[in-house]
Amino acid sequence: MGSTRTSHPSFPVLLLFLLATAAAAGSNKAEEVDDLQYLIDNSEDIPPNDPDGWPEGGGGGDYDDDLLFQDQDQDLPDYEPQIDETHVVVLTAANFSSFLAATRHVMVEFYAPEYAAAAAHLAVHHNQTDLALAKADATEETDLAQRYDVQGFPTIILFIDGVPKDYNGARTKDAIVDWINKKLGPAVQDVTSVHEAERILTGDDKAVIAFLDTLTGAHSDELAAASRLEDSINFYQTSIPDVAKLFHIDPAAKRPSIVLLKKEEEKLTFYDGKFKASAIADFVSANKLPLVTTLTQETSPSIFGNAIKKQILLFAVASESSKFLSIFKEAAKPFKGKLLFVFVERDNDEVGEPVANYFGLTGQETTVLAYTGNEDARKFFLDGEVSLEAIKDFAEGFLEDKLTPFYKSEPVPESNDGDVKIVVGKSLDVIVLDESKDVLLEIYAPWCGHCQSLEPTYNKLAKHLSGVDSLVIAKMDGTTNEHPRAKSDGYPTILFYPAGKKSFEPVTFEGERTVVDMYRFIKKHASIPFKLKRQESRRESIQTDGVK
Repeated sequence: MGSTRTSHPSFPVLLLFLLATAAAAGSNKAEEVDDLQYLIDNSEDIPPNDPDGWPEGGGGGDYDDDLLFQDQDQDLPDYEPQIDETHVVVLTAANFSSFLAATRHVMVEFYAPEYAAAAAHLAVHHNQTDLALAKADATEETDLAQRYDVQGFPTIILFIDGVPKDYNGARTKDAIVDWINKKLGPAVQDVTSVHEAERILTGDDKAVIAFLDTLTGAHSDELAAASRLEDSINFYQTSIPDVAKLFHIDPAAKRPSIVLLKKEEEKLTFYDGKFKASAIADFVSANKLPLVTTLTQETSPSIFGNAIKKQILLFAVASESSKFLSIFKEAAKPFKGKLLFVFVERDNDEVGEPVANYFGLTGQETTVLAYTGNEDARKFFLDGEVSLEAIKDFAEGFLEDKLTPFYKSEPVPESNDGDVKIVVGKSLDVIVLDESKDVLLEIYAPWCGHCQSLEPTYNKLAKHLSGVDSLVIAKMDGTTNEHPRAKSDGYPTILFYPAGKKSFEPVTFEGERTVVDMYRFIKKHASIPFKLKRQESRRESIQTDGVK
């Protein structure tokens, strides 16, 4: 059973280590068996009377687990209990306080039935032969969830002719309905009258308008393809000069012409690239947001799902925001289409607080940081005064990759003499990436129950191996320390860094968290052969006492 989690060297050096390992393999085989027996006798992971320590069936006997329970299971009916919600009380503002006052223990699920509301609306307005609304319980249909990479809830996917399209918009009825309607309707809408144009200008917050020679043909097809790639904005096309003029397009302009209209600042953005679907979609994605976007639950998908991944974020409390937002917007202008500028209201409990915690911010001080927004998730902090020129220089340095990334780190411990070495962000290079040492690193969280259960076993492993000079057993608090070479996908994460190979990715331990299992893992991956320096084992102690 696998473990449970709470979610280049130079060639001569490498060759020497490989040769040393190969030469020692045969002579050390008997010693390895002795070392395993010693650990078995002293680790309390496996009963001392197990001579090999690794029985295939578990326990040294000939039992088959399936046969052992066969008689008990054969008479049981194939029964799956149905979920019964009749015992779930529906709470509202009217009865919430009184119910909590009358009942000592109450577990409440807060939910938003937006999908059901959207489904009800769509069912009325669409023929069910064209559109069907369905749902699947991902906790039960695990194979189905894995097939479509469902990683969070709720996940909404639209299938058109069996082809999936993820929904990444706001989880509201209106947003879901608008998105579905756009997917089901024509990709590009024709505008053939001034009246239709005026309706768009007053009704749409954002819109893409193309001025074409004809509403069919190659240019119209490219526009339709771009619309399907960028589905958060309505696309329109016209061939009528008076209509084009209403959309601020010069009737005498060369066709095809495209303009992106927005109701906020920078109302008009004209496209001057090649008339190709991907290029048009990239243009719309890069320019659809305002100069500065305020981070909210509603805007989050358009920020983090944007084609532009690099972000400059301003954190400020609401009372201070007006003082900094104007210079932040001004600083954003030269970087339009290159960087996303995002404002985070620091004292907003819904968004500001959790985002600030993610970036390791404490206090209420106004802060500007840059974030790569991709898998390496590097962040950079602006030092000094938050001024127009400072932000522009900072953003320029970020674009040109001239900034030094910041990683969270506790202070380096003054003393570090224990069997398990304490690693922090600032000391990981020195301890873990030391090419002369094989290093096992546990990344843990203080609140993690699995980490707490592992601690005595990990300490025992470190004690057994404390006499091996070439080997380091270490741990790092992943909630207060970061390093690009020590990434966890849950707690605890146990990584092994072989000597002489620190420029390669570490090896992840996936076995049972026992002394013997971790020892065998280290033995398998260590670049430098080693032998245990033993204390007297329990078996030796018992035999000695028996002689006396």
